[in-house]
Amino acid sequence: MKETEIEIVSFVHKLPNEDRLRLTAELINNSSADILLFSGHTIGFVNDIEILKDLIHNKNIEAFLELENINSDKIGNCLYRVTNGKLKNLYTNQLFSASGQIENNYELADRFLHELETKRNFSIKGFNTLVLQCGELNILKNYQSEENRVEFRFNDDKDLKKRFDKLLKTSNLILNPIHTPMGNQGKMNKRRIYLSSQKRLYFSTSNTKEESKNLKLESLQYAYFDGKPLKGTSKIKIDNSISRTYKV
Repeated sequence: MKETEIEIVSFVHKLPNEDRLRLTAELINNSSADILLFSGHTIGFVNDIEILKDLIHNKNIEAFLELENINSDKIGNCLYRVTNGKLKNLYTNQLFSASGQIENNYELADRFLHELETKRNFSIKGFNTLVLQCGELNILKNYQSEENRVEFRFNDDKDLKKRFDKLLKTSNLILNPIHTPMGNQGKMNKRRIYLSSQKRLYFSTSNTKEESKNLKLESLQYAYFDGKPLKGTSKIKIDNSISRTYKV
């Protein structure tokens, strides 16, 4: 069976919009990977989406990227997909970022699962792919008194749990673009293990910390399979970005 090449890319935090646009186009067009995942806030402002559409000419790659500012005070962090050389609006955006927003919020959880079921679930290169945006990982919770054991945050709701379990059961690749490295990596590590269990792949990639250009930080990029870290086959640092490639 032919190996699939997955590339994950991190940017320096808050690059000027023109640099983000240029780097994104270059990386898409020059990549030989099958699947390319960018860190969150890939493109800065909505006007650059139209420009990016005309810059893409790689028809072999599948890529996921995020638009930070769509010039609306209601929504942001909008998700896009590159497929067959075209940039497609997925008509979905990050719904929450912190545990306090989702805790005991059954309506938001219902809406989030609907987004996953209808707009963030794809068949790509033989993988059933699910996309979670940054702090939406808080759909999971840790129990610190139990060595940070992880479970679905709404286990008490049979319908929500059934839907979430089905999403995990039918997915074998989870992509998680992140804006800046998350705190408490002990908890996050347990969540990565949980999401990648049962022979699933999990990839996350983040921009650098605020006010930092340190692209060597280990917490920028993670790749897991079946609960264990994967080793990248290559690491490339160019300009204001760093990418790693994995063959799976």
